[in-house]
Amino acid sequence: MTTSAPSLPATAKSLQWTTVGKPADVLSLNEATPLPTVTGSNVLVKVHAAAVNPVDWKLMKGGVPRFLMPSIKVPGVDIAGTVVAVGPKAGKRVQIGDQVMVLLSLFQSGGLAEYTLVDESLVAKKPERWSFEQAASIPLATMTAWQALVDYGQLKKGDKVLINGASGGTGTVAVQLAKALGAYVVGVCSGSNAQMVKDLGADEIVDYRTTDVTEKFTNQDFDIVFDAATTGDQFWAKRHTLIKPSGNLVLIVPKDNVTNTPFHMLYAGACVASKKATTFLQRGPGYHLILTERDGVELEEAAKVLECAKADPTIDSVYEFTLPSVLAAFEKSISGRAKGKIIVKIH
Repeated sequence: MTTSAPSLPATAKSLQWTTVGKPADVLSLNEATPLPTVTGSNVLVKVHAAAVNPVDWKLMKGGVPRFLMPSIKVPGVDIAGTVVAVGPKAGKRVQIGDQVMVLLSLFQSGGLAEYTLVDESLVAKKPERWSFEQAASIPLATMTAWQALVDYGQLKKGDKVLINGASGGTGTVAVQLAKALGAYVVGVCSGSNAQMVKDLGADEIVDYRTTDVTEKFTNQDFDIVFDAATTGDQFWAKRHTLIKPSGNLVLIVPKDNVTNTPFHMLYAGACVASKKATTFLQRGPGYHLILTERDGVELEEAAKVLECAKADPTIDSVYEFTLPSVLAAFEKSISGRAKGKIIVKIH
């Protein structure tokens, strides 16, 4: 039987899009969205804050075939809030009243809403140290950085790690996680962001505007190169001089046209397979283009590492939950100039 907090409303506000295009052209505010029915292993979360990520506006541009998306899509994959209802098969990890953070699936209604329905397996407890705005900045960036560094990079204490895009939403968390796990970190960012990245724990900074990092390091210096900003072509080309043979190159940014057509998707997959085969045959560094997996247990584990290191999230800006304000948040994300995460405060 579903259990709920008392006095839940019948409807709530949510931002929605139904056709592809720019956020300013396709986003609308629905002030009477029916609350979803809580069934199975789902829980209903009252959302207090949500993050705006590049994946949100890339999806609006048509970054995933529409047949894979809900007919009415609510953007936002990062949320923090309070559990207000628990489905009949849920309740093993969270209860009503728990403060949580969640990395939502791309293929469900998202977090820019007053309430959202999530599977309990995706939910992680919010550390008491962080506000809801801070917690909402955590899930996607932290899970991406954790999986890049730990799951694929096989990070060990004492490893030397290069992080490209070290001042961005994912890069800032990657710097903090790598330091918390005992790595020596070289951060690549603009000179204007150098002090911020240094304050996050980076041991060295390379200003990409004045220095080619692949020319600066030529003695197989790194155990892991994590590119959180580009498609990594320059690192792949110099992998034999930049990365140890036993090391790993980890990327999260695919080619811009990768999801344009099934052919583009197949071609991109073939390119990744070719590079993996090349690394195997040449006994060179590993090559990984990753898609972040959703897992509430792993999210809690990564968040605890950050919490124990007192590594608090880096927030660029906080916006109100109105259509004009959220559109401004999207414009900031599209600009690529955010230093840390962009947050929308909802409740």
